[in-house]
Amino acid sequence: MIKPIAIQGIKGSFHHEVAQKYFSENSEVLECLSFDNAVERLMLAEADYTVMALENSIAGSIIPNYALIDAHNLKIIGEYY
Repeated sequence: MIKPIAIQGIKGSFHHEVAQKYFSENSEVLECLSFDNAVERLMLAEADYTVMALENSIAGSIIPNYALIDAHNLKIIGEYY
């Protein structure tokens, strides 16, 4: 069964690469303009999962994404480096 995965960004981006590697080829990537939009699609059951960066080498911790996880009571199921 195909799993819809919401990502911030477009196909070919790091989030897209992570979604394909983590969820295998049985996934359909849903491109979103923002992390807020990716979480919204998750909450509306348009996506089964979302891939979100929590840290990066330039900005460090991405605090707004931690706030999204807290506000929507999301669970972290894995990580990718």
